[in-house]
Amino acid sequence: MMWRFSRSRSLFFASLLFLSSITQGIGIILLVPLLGALQQSQAEATGIVEVIVKGLSFVGIPITLVGLLSAFLALNIVRALISYSQTIVSERFRLELLDDLRTRSFDAILEARWEWLTAQKKSDMSNLLVNEINRLGSALLFSVRFIISAFSITAYILVAFSLSFPLTLAALALGAGLFFAMRRQHSLAHDQGKRLSVANRKVQQTVEEGLAGIKLIKILRSEGRQSQLMIKIRSALRHRTLQFAQLNAAMTFIFQILVSLFMVMLLYIGVTSFDLSLPTLLILVLIFSRLSPQIREMQSQINNILHSDAVLENYHNLMRAAGGEREETLSQNLGDKISFNKSLKLSGVSFSYKTRGQPSLSDMTIEIPSRKTTAIMGTSGSGKSTLADLIMGLLTPDTGTIEIDGILLDETNRLNWRKSVAYMPQDVFLFHDTIRSNLLWADGNATDDELKSALKFASADFVFDLPEGLETIVGDAGQRLSGGEKQRIALARAMLQRPDLIILDEATSALDLENEARIRDTLDKLHDNITVVVIGHRLPTLEHSDQLIILEKGQVKAAGKWTDVMKSS
Repeated sequence: MMWRFSRSRSLFFASLLFLSSITQGIGIILLVPLLGALQQSQAEATGIVEVIVKGLSFVGIPITLVGLLSAFLALNIVRALISYSQTIVSERFRLELLDDLRTRSFDAILEARWEWLTAQKKSDMSNLLVNEINRLGSALLFSVRFIISAFSITAYILVAFSLSFPLTLAALALGAGLFFAMRRQHSLAHDQGKRLSVANRKVQQTVEEGLAGIKLIKILRSEGRQSQLMIKIRSALRHRTLQFAQLNAAMTFIFQILVSLFMVMLLYIGVTSFDLSLPTLLILVLIFSRLSPQIREMQSQINNILHSDAVLENYHNLMRAAGGEREETLSQNLGDKISFNKSLKLSGVSFSYKTRGQPSLSDMTIEIPSRKTTAIMGTSGSGKSTLADLIMGLLTPDTGTIEIDGILLDETNRLNWRKSVAYMPQDVFLFHDTIRSNLLWADGNATDDELKSALKFASADFVFDLPEGLETIVGDAGQRLSGGEKQRIALARAMLQRPDLIILDEATSALDLENEARIRDTLDKLHDNITVVVIGHRLPTLEHSDQLIILEKGQVKAAGKWTDVMKSS
């Protein structure tokens, strides 16, 4: 992942690790002549120690106690600077990579087809974007630390080999055996990571559903039930987290005992079987004692990486699934919107949701004239909302065609067409922000005069009487406003899009007669200027329509002028 994200930074990071390992190794080797100087003995320097000593002499550093101490101090200062740079570089690299993963996954969701999105759990996607990718960030941190540990251990081993090849070989054999013995614990860490992902998803789902339904919960006086459900879900999550902590603690406990045993064995072998000088033996003891916590840390890092493997799998699954349902790239220049001046025709259109057995629409042929008002009626489940999604270009027909002024609506122009369409559902969505910010989603460059004009047109003059006017915070989903106020702000937002077609999907069904009359008056203003499609069942809003279409079980039951259809039905 790091390599694909930035090869240059990966190479720079690896170079810092290499330099850190080199300085660390030289620093350890310097201890051999330094200990000899402290003993006031001139033990013969051999192998790599001899190379280091000659190198120091070559650059003018005397092989004396002061000279060796000065070289040792300078080397550690250099290593500290490298370590500082390495920490900053790796953390910046990790955070930028994490932001890239979160952005790419969020963009993949944004670019996916509407039909696929409606089949997904919002809480699962939210959990992945917030909680799971944070876990992935921890895994990246452990991966970076693993690489650092690997470089450090390599440096120690190379130095140890230069001092005593057979003793180091014996230590490596014991270490390999220790890793092999821990393979079951690694498998357990991987399995526990999958269970933790499931527990995280349940917590996210419970939280989101609880907050979304908090009004109903209070009406039903079910606060205690919701609280107990939350306690149960959180307990499961806590249990999974503690399981992993116990696994790591058990591995550390076993590891410390085994390492102590191995250290005793190696020292005994070094003293009894190999003719090693005291400085060399002491340095080997130092190396092996430093290797012990490094290897233990690597074991923990491996566990944490494997524990997060399920997150990586979930991330890749989302990217594959969303990528397979991708509409367009966000950065692509979509060009101008499609103008709607004559008629919109659906010819033999059928559509079925993959999760349902029966088709939602079947062999539908209708025509919606431009700059007129078309009303669509039907019982629940007759296909009204599906028809609206097809007209807007959110869904693609299984069979049949949709044409705007004779232009076939397809993958090449679907997003261009959406620029010409405004949509108002029954449940208006407003962001937890100011009225101004909510309006600017339709046109980010709109002036104050244009905002005020849209509000007046939508009969939303009440905004000007609010203490903070356009800067009024509407609350979460607009909960600080009444239903009628939200609808009128949403209508003003739709008008800022300057649409050729506006669809009102049950938009007035929850309004009182006064607010419905206001919306109807606004629709009357739109007549002969914008094409209006009104979906609903409230007659006062629909009876002013130029055309009425009645749906039943996904088919057109009747269509024509309002008076003609009402007389025949």
